[in-house]
Amino acid sequence: MSDDERAKATRWAPGARLAPAALAAIPLALGGGTLGFVGSLAFDAALVIGAAIDARRLAARAPHAERHHDPRLVLGARNRVAIRLHNASEHAIRVTVRDDLPDGWRADPDELVAEIPAHARRELVYHVVPPARGVARFGDLHVRIEGGLGLGAAIASVPAAEETRVYPNVLGTRRRELAMRVSRLVAPGMRSVRVLGGGGEFEQLREYVHGDPFRDLDWKSTAKRHRPVTRVLQQERSQQVLLAIDAGRMMASRAGDGSTKLDHAIHAALLLAYVALRQGDRVGLVVFASDVRVFVPPGRGATQYRRLLEAVFAVEAELTHVDVRRLVDFVRARVPRRALVVLLGDLLDEAHAMPLATHAAVLRRKHLPLCVTMRDPVADELASAPAARDHDAYVRAAAADLVAERAAMKAHLRHAGIGVVEAPPGELGVAAVGRYLELKARSVL
Repeated sequence: MSDDERAKATRWAPGARLAPAALAAIPLALGGGTLGFVGSLAFDAALVIGAAIDARRLAARAPHAERHHDPRLVLGARNRVAIRLHNASEHAIRVTVRDDLPDGWRADPDELVAEIPAHARRELVYHVVPPARGVARFGDLHVRIEGGLGLGAAIASVPAAEETRVYPNVLGTRRRELAMRVSRLVAPGMRSVRVLGGGGEFEQLREYVHGDPFRDLDWKSTAKRHRPVTRVLQQERSQQVLLAIDAGRMMASRAGDGSTKLDHAIHAALLLAYVALRQGDRVGLVVFASDVRVFVPPGRGATQYRRLLEAVFAVEAELTHVDVRRLVDFVRARVPRRALVVLLGDLLDEAHAMPLATHAAVLRRKHLPLCVTMRDPVADELASAPAARDHDAYVRAAAADLVAERAAMKAHLRHAGIGVVEAPPGELGVAAVGRYLELKARSVL
């Protein structure tokens, strides 16, 4: 960009010293009569003209500016954003930089100030804590340039609009604590078992031993070595896990930490997916409300985890009812192999639990259903709190009714053959991992 083009792309603003300098003419206007008043006006006019000239001169020195950050920002965490400036002019400049952030975001600090020598580069850093998952959009960078006189300043708006993605923070602010708890849950001895005969994957060849099934003889190797050789097979111990996330209206409400219930369900699903994939299982995903919104077929490995992450990072709750029947029909049609179907959501109210129990018999013909739902710590606390006043007694009674209703719903689901895991929102992922590992160790999948 040429100096003239850069000057046109900027606008001028008063410098830090313009107002104090203009105030210096007030005594002249007050004490000098008409002549003094005219003189003060001329003085102020000269200051404004000088400020405009100063600003135009500074506009030609506007630095090049670029924004840099990680391609994946994390929800609720401090994310680093760097502004890289290059002063290509022959003069030192003083700059103040502000960034156009996505709606609802705040920068720390909100302004970046630096002195940049001639032909020098500087990197300024601020941090943001994204308040929500999904796609967010940055705007332009605004750079204020000031010179030595301080009468005028130039403000350059540098085109820097871009979209970025905010991904779930799986373990949240308690990352280390929860990671240690998960690592203690994961049994280190879960491996595949060698067997002879039957189906499985080829592992190795060895000499024939009396009692080996003849069908396991490798005739090609036997002919080559002139002695019987047996194929050793490794039994397939990999199972399927299907994560079904409720994205209905109940999941739009917020938990005590400000996150939505859907956020907690997604965090728990991703944590369980990570552990299950590390165990060698195939993991798939369904997001449902009044209909199935997202489906990722079961798969393995790190690539599958990235698919799951991309599928849920922008999912939002719908203000609609949940149709469990459609979910069950979809799972039966699209997941033919037996799987642990983990339903994550606020599924312990009557509107959700009763249809789930009704269709459980159909789902259990082939799959193992498990309901992972959120306990309300506030209701538990109020149900057992002392009642010092009449109002407290009413609150306690209402909370006790809610707790009793949820207990009845849990019993109803268990009677229908659906396992239930209930935990506070922040503990949901660890609780789900613990039950998954328990089921896997018992070989019930």
